[in-house]
Amino acid sequence: MMKTQMIVLTLMLAVCASCVYAALSTNVDGSFQAIAQGPNCIELYWRHNDRPAELFVDGRSLGEFPPNPKHSFASKKLNDLKPNTTYAFKCSAAEGSITEQTWADLPEKAAYDVLVIGGTASGVAAAITAARAGLNVALVETTNRLGGMSSNGLGAADTANPLYVNGMFREFGERIWQYYDLPPGRVKFEPRVANAIIKSMVYEQPAITIFMKADAVSPIMAGNRITGAEIWDQSGKRGLLYAAVIVDATDTADIAAAAGAPWRAGREARSEAEPHAGVIYYDDRAQEILPGSTGEADSKMQSYSYLMIWKDYGDKEATLISKPNGYSADTFAPSPEWKQTWNVTSGALQNKKYEINTHPFGGDWPGINHDYPTATHQRRKEIDDLNRDRGLGYLYFMQNERGHKNLGLADDEFLDNDNFPHGLYVREARRVMGEHILAENEVTFARDIHRVNSIGIAGYPMDSHAMEDLKDPTRKDKGEGEMFLSKVTTWSQIPYGVIVPQKIEGLLVTTAVSATHVAYGTLRMEPVRMSCGQAAGFAAYYAITRNIRLRDVNASWIQDKILSQNAYISWNSDITPKVRHFKAINFMGARGVLQQEPYNPDEALTYKQAAGALNTLIALEGETAVVDSIPPGQADAAISRGEFASWLVEAKTKTDPAWQVTVSGQSYDDVPKDSAYYKAVEILRAHRITSALFSNYEPGKFQPYEPINRGDAAQAMYLAHRASAMK
Repeated sequence: MMKTQMIVLTLMLAVCASCVYAALSTNVDGSFQAIAQGPNCIELYWRHNDRPAELFVDGRSLGEFPPNPKHSFASKKLNDLKPNTTYAFKCSAAEGSITEQTWADLPEKAAYDVLVIGGTASGVAAAITAARAGLNVALVETTNRLGGMSSNGLGAADTANPLYVNGMFREFGERIWQYYDLPPGRVKFEPRVANAIIKSMVYEQPAITIFMKADAVSPIMAGNRITGAEIWDQSGKRGLLYAAVIVDATDTADIAAAAGAPWRAGREARSEAEPHAGVIYYDDRAQEILPGSTGEADSKMQSYSYLMIWKDYGDKEATLISKPNGYSADTFAPSPEWKQTWNVTSGALQNKKYEINTHPFGGDWPGINHDYPTATHQRRKEIDDLNRDRGLGYLYFMQNERGHKNLGLADDEFLDNDNFPHGLYVREARRVMGEHILAENEVTFARDIHRVNSIGIAGYPMDSHAMEDLKDPTRKDKGEGEMFLSKVTTWSQIPYGVIVPQKIEGLLVTTAVSATHVAYGTLRMEPVRMSCGQAAGFAAYYAITRNIRLRDVNASWIQDKILSQNAYISWNSDITPKVRHFKAINFMGARGVLQQEPYNPDEALTYKQAAGALNTLIALEGETAVVDSIPPGQADAAISRGEFASWLVEAKTKTDPAWQVTVSGQSYDDVPKDSAYYKAVEILRAHRITSALFSNYEPGKFQPYEPINRGDAAQAMYLAHRASAMK
């Protein structure tokens, strides 16, 4: 590097260290990456272009290093680094600076507020949320990647409708869009970018202590309360980590199960509540159940796979792989031509890359993983290896049988694992039974259900990959067990009880959540998992700060927090966090108050709507309907602000003695003491519901004869109901 460049870098590090350390572990084009390998080790990778390159750490030259004749990337492992420390790096062969952080040394014994087991999507969301709330968090992850499947190949995020994206996944998405300089839309990304961004979100929280390449091997119990876990790391160290709240965010929920939480694995039998349960052959195109579907329950698992990232190298030949174990061209012969595969039509990513998720006749291998949820570590590794061979077999087939020698593993992804994903896509394993077990019909008929304990929304169609391998490509189904229930799935609310296990105290489960096999399909996607993790972080906060059980945490408290972070607990197509009174509309909408689609917040509230909303409000507070004085023939007419104020106060005085107050002063010029609306308007003001909350606000005036719109009415009712909801 030239001397002047070196001076500039040194000045950057000295003058604006915070700016440098805000950088990611990958540069923009992926030609320079840093990957932590231990508490004392970070490995650097750079695209060498057949030339030597000089490396710098924190402005200090490490020397010049040769190219790697066996790969397009060269590497250098830096040992003897400090644990839990951030380092800045520069490479003469690449643009930009990058940073990476070593993780902490595993202590023999340590205590935290929250212990999160699993750096999955839900795990990182739980850890970040708890840390932002002021809690001390330990995060334990088996691999050296954070973010679950988002960092392991699932680059085309399963969102069903981009408008459903909210909360922490929205925050992640905004960082993705900023990175690629894209407008908001569907969240798509390269795994190296997802991993870097998610790591940065975690690293930003100094209250999170990270332990990676570490496994939680057993729970620490005190009666029916879990108080910690025994952790083993890659070096053989063992440590006991204690916490007031344990979050099992893993796919398999091994710790939750070992602690004694009840669980299921496999499929329930068909029933009125579960019409698509059990053994099923399903025609996705026609959305109908096919003959041969018995509906019998069993312990089978939907197929897993490795979501490889392939790259189209254009005129250049990709690196051709060797024939993997067990390869047979017949396995993949019915696969569509490359341009017709899901990989191209839906899985195309940035920089000519593709998420490989075609099934059947692709990377999935149904039938080999039925014992995975309860299998030993060795058996799980065998299943992992079989799935690896299946995925590489698909690539070998495309390169050799179909002649796509331009396709190959992306050379800048998973650099420390031969460009292959670290994590198997465990789509479903155990499902830990909670205070609420979500059923299929609750999702299908979600529009008829309003949940006061909603902690988020789900919208992806209930689905399952196949349980058994499809051999006949002419069949209408895609293998026994495969289904994509787009016709009967609508957006639904996620009840708090699905993350609170039965019987065991001090435990939350955020990935292997409580649902039937069919209903789990709408909960198993990364955006929803982040919502569950975000809610878990706040649940932990309230359980700890109020010294109560997790199952006794009022979901309204969680809602109050997550709504302030732009999450949804209900949904309307025209209501986003940018809409006036968003929080009130969403909070009350979750309870069925004024809920309609679209919401139309600026539309005048009618007498009929006001009566229905207030009667629902009173029912929520334990009383019966009280508002029935709609003027004859005026049901669809607009109700005035003054009339609505009178109705709201009348309703609240039935449930809350604090609203039975005496008023004397006059707060508004246009509502004198002899006005029919005077008492109601002044009581509202005593409860901080003032005209300043309404549209077309004029200082000193209430404008009692003006119509009140639906958004303003929601805000008034939210403020009136808040004290009751937050008890």
